[in-house]
Amino acid sequence: MLIAFAGIDGAGKSTQVNRVQQWLNEEGWESEIVDRWDILDERKFPECRFIRSSREEVRVCNSEMEGIGRAMFLFWTMSLVLHKVVKHDPSRVYLLDSYWMKHAVAEIEFGCDPAWIEATVKALPPADVTIYLDITPEEALNRKLDLTPYECARNPELSTEDFLRHQAKLRQGLQRWANDYGWDVVSSLQEPDRVTEQIVACLKPRLPAAQSKACFS
Repeated sequence: MLIAFAGIDGAGKSTQVNRVQQWLNEEGWESEIVDRWDILDERKFPECRFIRSSREEVRVCNSEMEGIGRAMFLFWTMSLVLHKVVKHDPSRVYLLDSYWMKHAVAEIEFGCDPAWIEATVKALPPADVTIYLDITPEEALNRKLDLTPYECARNPELSTEDFLRHQAKLRQGLQRWANDYGWDVVSSLQEPDRVTEQIVACLKPRLPAAQSKACFS
């Protein structure tokens, strides 16, 4: 089962992914967090050893790429990790931090053809559940410890004004997709515990082992 977490930068996706995994483990489900930047770990992905840079440098370099090559690189990392990590085990839960959603809407904002973006993401494995964490750009900025150029409309000066303006556009696009695709929307303006509670409520009836667990309770 694939569970994707979507939201603008600073929405709390990584925080909630870790919290949900802890809950899943406590409840007895096997789970794994899927991180596309694991391609930089030569032990896990020796075929990607040609990328010698750190995660931080790769993220900066990615922002400097032009045209659809930038989007193709991002989608390539996602595809590669999913193909290698995700097994066809119906009882196992995979948690995807961000997945394609934020990057797809960002790449459209950066000028990529929306039809090409949507066709490309359809080639990726579909998420069984998508949790969209909604937050204002202002609050997201308050929570960010540091910024990257990609988060600031590719501005290497890391302008907070660019961050707010860019994230507002991403939020509009994600809100539209949440409605179009029927994602579960959870406000990330609440306390983290409350956010986790609402996510768990969304997931409980959909987890693959829910019925079998109930039979033995």
